[in-house]
Amino acid sequence: MLPDDFAERLVIFGAGGLGRRIARLLGDLGQPPLAFCDNKVKGEVDGLQVFSPAVAATRFPHAVFMIAIWHPSRKEGLRHRVLELQSLGCKCVTTFIPLFWRYPERFGSWRPLFWDLPSNILAHEAEIRAAEALFDVAGSAEFARQLNLRLRADVSGDPDPGVQYFPGDFFRVSAEECFVDCGAFDGDTLQSFAAQSGGQFCRFIALEPDPRNFAALQRRISKDDRVLAYTFAVGSRRETLPFSSDSVSSSIRDSGELRVQSVTLDELLDGEQPTCIKMDIEGFELEALTGARDIIRRCRPKLAVCVYHCPDHLWRVPLLIHELMPDCRMTLRTYEVDGRECVCYAAPEHDAVSLAA
Repeated sequence: MLPDDFAERLVIFGAGGLGRRIARLLGDLGQPPLAFCDNKVKGEVDGLQVFSPAVAATRFPHAVFMIAIWHPSRKEGLRHRVLELQSLGCKCVTTFIPLFWRYPERFGSWRPLFWDLPSNILAHEAEIRAAEALFDVAGSAEFARQLNLRLRADVSGDPDPGVQYFPGDFFRVSAEECFVDCGAFDGDTLQSFAAQSGGQFCRFIALEPDPRNFAALQRRISKDDRVLAYTFAVGSRRETLPFSSDSVSSSIRDSGELRVQSVTLDELLDGEQPTCIKMDIEGFELEALTGARDIIRRCRPKLAVCVYHCPDHLWRVPLLIHELMPDCRMTLRTYEVDGRECVCYAAPEHDAVSLAA
């Protein structure tokens, strides 16, 4: 949490976009930070001196060091940087999250994925408890860790060491799979799927609306006639939507410079028998599930659906999946530190790996 006098003795760790946003926010409040510290940037940024963390720790021994870097990976995140500063002797270390909670309106339209005010999350307590009860033991424990992260900024959780979208201890792929990849990017999931299946599968249906990503996907699929690729977005109905393209996290967005065609899986997969559906579509997962109601109820595929793009997806996605497949088993896994790449898995009982296996 933030000490009451934090703004009078603040050093921002990270002189990138987030750090500069925080410096401007505090400057507008008449309480500019003392300095930046950064492992890469040197000199001066926006009128503030930038020091190395080691120099800053010595120069400002009583400062509050606020971490303003958020690029989670499997190994490095907020906890890593907290420990780095503490090892240098910094006594008071915090992250940007409590500042976001204190001044949410000052962050404007910028919202880092699933972060929300704790009060907004707690307003959904009944739904949260209902969702938590759906998971197996491991999934329930991960759900609790996700809540601690979002309610208390507890960054102590470790990422799952397994292969994202293919939890071998929960469900396995077979040579009969018809895999549907919503948010196929450049074919990276296809590559993982081929490795997991030993290259033995019936069909792989890839959907990727970003033009650059789709071009890379087409290059990767080469001449494998088992793979079908479409430039569609996936949603709750057929429509044309605004789309923002930045390759890595392209998404449906009102300010988008492109227009893309959205289709439902119920329409697109009419006549298909999908056995596994993956969705990583930058916050459009609920719409896509809604547009796949019939195919999910009819075919009962295994599901891998991301829940980290929007604050309420942590509980709304599993609740909707349960509505569509009431007797499925469900678990939750997170593949990067700080809550990113959190995936809800569901499988009909006959497809789920036995707990005794």
